[in-house]
Amino acid sequence: MKVIKQILNFIFEPVRFVGSRNISNVIVKFFDKHKWLIYVLALVITTAVFIIYYI
Repeated sequence: MKVIKQILNFIFEPVRFVGSRNISNVIVKFFDKHKWLIYVLALVITTAVFIIYYI
């Protein structure tokens, strides 16, 4: 039971940190100013997924 609790804390603690610090609002404002970066980020993530999937 203790191991499951540690795993869940490991997963949800970063989400709680982002939510409590309003980091998500800062990220949204940043991407609103630089809309082209959304496409760059999507390209990087898609490329990484393809590389991981095919290797």
